[in-house]
Amino acid sequence: MANTLTGARPLSWPHRIRRFVDVGSTFLAIYWSYKRIQRNKKLTPAERERRISAAHRSSAKRIYRLATRMEGLLIKTCQFISSRADVAPPEYVAVLSRLQDRVPARPFRDVAALIEHELGGHPDAIFDDFTRRPIASASLAQVHRARTKDGRDVAVKVQYPGIDRVMETDLRNIAILVRILARIEPNFDFRVIMAELNKDVPGELDFVREGHSSERVARDLSHRADIRIPAVVWEHTARRVLTTEFIGATKISEIPKLIEQGIDPNQVALIMTEAYCEQILVHGFFHADPHPGNLFVLPGPVVVFLDFGLSKELPEGFRLNYARLVLALISQDEDQMVQAFRALGFKTKSEDPQSLVALGQSFFESTGADQKPYIDADVMPEVNERLARILNANPVTEIPGDILLIFRVLGLMSGLQKRLDSHVNVVETITPYAQAQAARLAELAEGSAAG
Repeated sequence: MANTLTGARPLSWPHRIRRFVDVGSTFLAIYWSYKRIQRNKKLTPAERERRISAAHRSSAKRIYRLATRMEGLLIKTCQFISSRADVAPPEYVAVLSRLQDRVPARPFRDVAALIEHELGGHPDAIFDDFTRRPIASASLAQVHRARTKDGRDVAVKVQYPGIDRVMETDLRNIAILVRILARIEPNFDFRVIMAELNKDVPGELDFVREGHSSERVARDLSHRADIRIPAVVWEHTARRVLTTEFIGATKISEIPKLIEQGIDPNQVALIMTEAYCEQILVHGFFHADPHPGNLFVLPGPVVVFLDFGLSKELPEGFRLNYARLVLALISQDEDQMVQAFRALGFKTKSEDPQSLVALGQSFFESTGADQKPYIDADVMPEVNERLARILNANPVTEIPGDILLIFRVLGLMSGLQKRLDSHVNVVETITPYAQAQAARLAELAEGSAAG
């Protein structure tokens, strides 16, 4: 059967089964390593903490080895975990962060063969200079620095040969696991996530589409001098090769280097927050993968956005109702919160709105004199425990697919803000954007009623 992603033939059954068994056995071993610690009642609190820390590091290394060997969706999962410094154990962040842009690279001969297939010539014939060693390597592709014949400094992103088949296999295997889990544990039904993955992954493998996505966000944010997006070099771009201008900047997570350059990390956090408020709430089209390997900083500061493979467009009605939800969350207006959730497509097991109220409160839950947001690691465990109790009694049975990448962005931004030691007031920052769009929703409703 043809690959649904690219038309290529999927991996053979033996390869698919081997990947399935490797993933299953790895995570089963990790599960039991934690279970043994939990069952050992003789451990003192200090010894238990020491063993859990060791288990975190050992498990992270095990996952790292599995991901680098198998590539595909596993690497993307590891990138997400390592970006969640607000909730992930530091041992996982330390080990898995190496996969942000330092995935083991493919040999140059493979890169050259793919470029020749896509662009019609060897890299040395197309470019004036092309580095043999990549400057970055991630889950789907690696990036080489080059110089065009007319002297432009560029970055050339080259898709890994055969990665389409690997992704196809992982999607099928994960779908099997998700179906089994949904049957055994109805409260853990992740089929909506699988549906989104099946929609998003093909876009990530199409670099022409990625180029157009980057240009769209660049146009939307062109009025901001503190945002920069590399220009696409279309004459050297094809479905599996993307060439853009090269911008030398500092990775957003390299805080000491930012400070050395006189860059205020808190100002960087503010720019990032404002940029996402505008992308999601105003334009309804956003860069959906803000992990540290995709965000860089120039003095100014100017935030550089890279890699638009995972981008999302929101229907206008959804975008406006999301703005309405944001305002309800900020004001903690439970009636408006429930109405907005339902307008977005959230459904619960019964008509009791308590699950939706609990879900809403979890976004902006605060405690103590310093009003820490829910995303702070000091607050999350307590709120998660309370939220889990309510959702188990009356679970949210349907979550709209369009919200999933917004949740992902919020989570990744939370981790980045923690790394940047951000003091940005998220509520004050987001409120003007949400108010403007909620007013637009009210205008549309009035116009509809009048008509």
